[in-house]
Amino acid sequence: MENPILSVNENIPALNGLILSGGKSSRMGREKRLLEYHGKTQEQYLFDLLKPFCAEVFVSVNSTQQTDLKAIVDAFEVDGPMAGILSAFSKNAETAWLIVACDMPFVDKQTINYLVQHRNPQKMATVFRNPVENFPEPLLAIYEPSILPLLKEAMANSEKSPRKVIQKTETELLEIPDVKALENANEPKDFIKAKLDLGDKQP
Repeated sequence: MENPILSVNENIPALNGLILSGGKSSRMGREKRLLEYHGKTQEQYLFDLLKPFCAEVFVSVNSTQQTDLKAIVDAFEVDGPMAGILSAFSKNAETAWLIVACDMPFVDKQTINYLVQHRNPQKMATVFRNPVENFPEPLLAIYEPSILPLLKEAMANSEKSPRKVIQKTETELLEIPDVKALENANEPKDFIKAKLDLGDKQP
């Protein structure tokens, strides 16, 4: 069956993928994008995961990082994921962006497929509701081009939180098929636990 997201439809913006990997990873002690959970680095795993769903996939990095994958270097002097998201829109403001953070080791094909198939391009974003915290999850979401003015306004007002922007917009709020996909691995103990949960006992 034809993938509606990759179909030629002038009314629906194309979909690109962005892996957010530009964080300092101070708590982990090493770059989270280079950790291995699935027999390959997390950035490579997510790149391969997004590729069937997106026209192009990029890794978001800061000016000190290097990668062999297609990359978008942060072009904004702001800490956090907002820099990567805005830099992606600076590269292409006409496409929608499927955003995935590199610290989510349990994101899988089922999760991405559900997000893409339930995308609502008439809204500014399509996001999962985090049932544990009861808030929209901004780092596993699809951002439509229509949200860009609000992101720019937030940055101009020194607002660094994509979640706060999303909470002010018209969004398609989804219930996630498997809540475990939203779990983060930010510290060494999280990394080891995730490896064990995934069945890899060689952290």
